[in-house]
Amino acid sequence: MINELLKEELETVNDREQEGFQINSLQSADWAMRKLQAIEKHDQEVKEAAQADIDQTIAWRDRKLTENESSREYFHGLLKDYLYRERQHDSKFKIDTPHGKVTTRKTPAGLNYDETKVLKSLRDQGIKELIKTKETIKKTDLKKSGTIINGKFVLEDGQIVDGVTEKPASESVKFSL
Repeated sequence: MINELLKEELETVNDREQEGFQINSLQSADWAMRKLQAIEKHDQEVKEAAQADIDQTIAWRDRKLTENESSREYFHGLLKDYLYRERQHDSKFKIDTPHGKVTTRKTPAGLNYDETKVLKSLRDQGIKELIKTKETIKKTDLKKSGTIINGKFVLEDGQIVDGVTEKPASESVKFSL
């Protein structure tokens, strides 16, 4: 699993954390980067070990759920057969027990749509009123068309556009190992 050198690296990390270590040279920065690499390696080993257990547990779960699905389908079939047999005598029959109900629900007839074919057909025939169009802001063009003055976005012709605010520049730190 974890080699001795990596163990040593991680132990010295804990020692230095206790001492209040500071980086004040390229050499100490390089040492800190080696420690970060050791921590990353250890994280990866922990994740791999956990993943092996997770994969095994998921395989067991899936096997059990597949077995249950087979039994579920069997009992659904039996209950459905009973329901329809009883419906021959009583058209409003429902199964209602302390452990559950079995009923039917009618679904009204409707339409199925092939979005691309319907849209093409409507466009070809010029029927625009049945097609939704989504409006969006052309942000690049808007940014080029004006500037922020006193906290408000003003277009070149002097019109004020509400809802535009200035986003301050920021800086983030990235660690590459």
